[in-house]
Amino acid sequence: MALAAVLVVWIFEMGAAPRGHAEVRNWSSSWIGLDVLEVLGLLATAVLLRTRSVCLAPVASAAATLFAVDAWFDVMTALAGSDWYTAMAFAVIAEIPLAVTLGAIAVIAPRRVSPGGPHEVPAARRQQQGHSGSSGRVLGPGADR
Repeated sequence: MALAAVLVVWIFEMGAAPRGHAEVRNWSSSWIGLDVLEVLGLLATAVLLRTRSVCLAPVASAAATLFAVDAWFDVMTALAGSDWYTAMAFAVIAEIPLAVTLGAIAVIAPRRVSPGGPHEVPAARRQQQGHSGSSGRVLGPGADR
């Protein structure tokens, strides 16, 4: 709570500071790094989604956050005019929809994944089938027994 209060004070302090022009030494490298992290987040989410991994929710959540941050900073740092319209278009057409989709995956994932991997039958289906293996897990077709 104390750190949150300090951050709120800092936000007001920054908002009251005079606005000006900032020169950034590694501007393009920063944006390339963010884009690389977004690609890695998408690829990791796709792999974890396919394997129904328990790691899916946090990875999809992190990727969603990256896309939301990218949209925010693209729009907020764009120059007035065509640069701003381009940034806004990318945000509305790509970055925000990806952030929302990845966020939805992160929310839904815990209900859809199997802790034992893709071949384990989820607990709800085990109960419907009325049986379980010696470990309490029912293995689906193609699983090593």
